[in-house]
Amino acid sequence: MNPEKLLKALACKWRIEIIKQIAEQDLCMCDLEATNHIDMTTISRHIAVLQNAGIVELKREGQRKRILLKDNRVLELINLAEDICKGLQSS
Repeated sequence: MNPEKLLKALACKWRIEIIKQIAEQDLCMCDLEATNHIDMTTISRHIAVLQNAGIVELKREGQRKRILLKDNRVLELINLAEDICKGLQSS
């Protein structure tokens, strides 16, 4: 994977929110639908982008598809970007 692909996959508020949620707790796609109030088709598209970028992986457990963050540094990158944005706003 290259940095452009990673950053492009993170260039969406919904995908960032999904990453934050799965980093906090073990979730499946149906949990994301309930907590974010967006339809399953949209969630599936966002998950596919994250999966194609190598950020998440899906693990099937019966009917459920668990979403796992492959590298916690992605969350660190998001947090760093948010901190930089706060610093730029106060400058």
